[in-house]
Amino acid sequence: MAADAQASFCATLVAQWSALGVDTAYVAPGSRSTPLALALDQAPGWRVEVLLDERSAAFAALGFGVATGRPAIALCTSGTAAAHFHAAVIEADLSAVPLLVVTGDRPPELRDVGAPQTIDQIKLFGSSVRWFHDPGVADWSTQARWPSLAAHCVDASMSGRPGPVHLNLPFREPLVGEASVDEAAHRAITTQRGHSVVARDELAALATRLSGRHGVIVAGRGAGTAVDDLAASLDWPVFAEPRALCRGSRVVRHFDSLVRAESFAASHRPDVVLRFGEPPASKVTGQWLSSLGVEQIHVAAHPQFFDPDARISTHVVADPTVWAMALAGEVTAVRDSRSSDTSWCADWCRAEVAASEAIDRALNDLVMSGPLSARCAAASLPSGSHLVVSSSMPVRDLEWFGGRCDRLVVHSNRGANGIDGVIATAIGVAGATSGPVGVLIGDVALLHDSSSLAGLARRAVDLRIVVTDNDGGGIFHYLPQASVVEADRFEKLFGTPHGTDLAALGRAHGLDASMVSSRSELERALSRPGPSLIVVRTDRRGDVDVHRHLHAAVAAATA
Repeated sequence: MAADAQASFCATLVAQWSALGVDTAYVAPGSRSTPLALALDQAPGWRVEVLLDERSAAFAALGFGVATGRPAIALCTSGTAAAHFHAAVIEADLSAVPLLVVTGDRPPELRDVGAPQTIDQIKLFGSSVRWFHDPGVADWSTQARWPSLAAHCVDASMSGRPGPVHLNLPFREPLVGEASVDEAAHRAITTQRGHSVVARDELAALATRLSGRHGVIVAGRGAGTAVDDLAASLDWPVFAEPRALCRGSRVVRHFDSLVRAESFAASHRPDVVLRFGEPPASKVTGQWLSSLGVEQIHVAAHPQFFDPDARISTHVVADPTVWAMALAGEVTAVRDSRSSDTSWCADWCRAEVAASEAIDRALNDLVMSGPLSARCAAASLPSGSHLVVSSSMPVRDLEWFGGRCDRLVVHSNRGANGIDGVIATAIGVAGATSGPVGVLIGDVALLHDSSSLAGLARRAVDLRIVVTDNDGGGIFHYLPQASVVEADRFEKLFGTPHGTDLAALGRAHGLDASMVSSRSELERALSRPGPSLIVVRTDRRGDVDVHRHLHAAVAAATA
């Protein structure tokens, strides 16, 4: 049988992607994407996962990219299937996660003529992608360009500010053919990437300006040991949100409760703020930092602004790890010749211990709640586990009350802050890691992504899903609507009770599903390998009272 151009084109793309270290694909079933689906599944060394829902496939590929820093392929057929990729593409864009989305398409002659399952897929995702390309239907005349096209996709996804790339591939019938791959396709077309740094004289001047001042470091996703070392050289506390990898002795996890403690916060106002990466979920912390009226410096690897309150005075675009290490060295040299005030950071660290102990005592006296579920999940998952946390209340409960997450690697889709695709994201994270993966999710987010539960019981993943079930949208009870909208209308528009038996839903998908009513039961359930669904029944209004009680306990402990 003569080699088929479409099949050979797809096999060449896959071979070049393999050479560049891309070896994982999440595929939603469909006909028009057949040539690439077959090429992926037939290629040696590839991991190909099939998910029934396109949104699930795209978020799983996103999760893989979150966990590894490498792109995975998300593949779907033509038509509205491609549109279901959009939410994950937006999240990958805003969170700077590498992702290769590939959409099958009808050939040009079948567009705009009423052919079935055909929409306009050209630049479907707009400005959310780093690069879009439609190479047209493959033919032998363009064979020499095929490897460079594959390399361009990977390079565009990983260079500069990482993000999604959209490759739209039109195919003509017949969709199944014999492939032939040129040996050149297996040789990687590589790109060398460097790191941006700040000149030493600028760092030295900054070190002189910062040394001896009362500052705080706000650490977001990815900030790690280099930031710990910088904090040690400056002797500043580190407000570390759960996704930060900071593990040092100056880490303050309960910063939200501490800045709410009026007496402590009023007497511990910093005169400079150094930020790394994305801001925390805590609105109160953001407002407090904004109210300070002090110098604020933001450091990020890419020119992306995280400044909704317009308070950043200096934006540093440099590799955060390299920059923090270099600045730490300059600060150490300056501090050697200066006396320092050790009470500033020590006060914050003592307050952190007091806050943690106060929260533990208070939770021991309270019923099951979102905060208790978050704290228990952080403490009970095996060391080295990854934890995927939904937006809305779960990420806030973990950030505010989860305590030290030093044993875990935490992920949360905070680019667009959506609740969609959480389970699928966790499936992707699990596909990239070898150990347990926990999920902390609300009931509405679980229902929103319930299609990702399909087939989960058959996947070789240790996924332990903790869902706080308060029968609706709990976060709205913390917003002004709760006090100004009449109760019945509030419940209809915002409370949105669903009445679903989530444990039964899990069992319907073949999962080990259970409902727990105490901390000890939750700890035992989390100790068992997954995939499992653990339902924690809570009360929406009761959780508001729990939050108030915990904040009051911290305020009393630090007064």
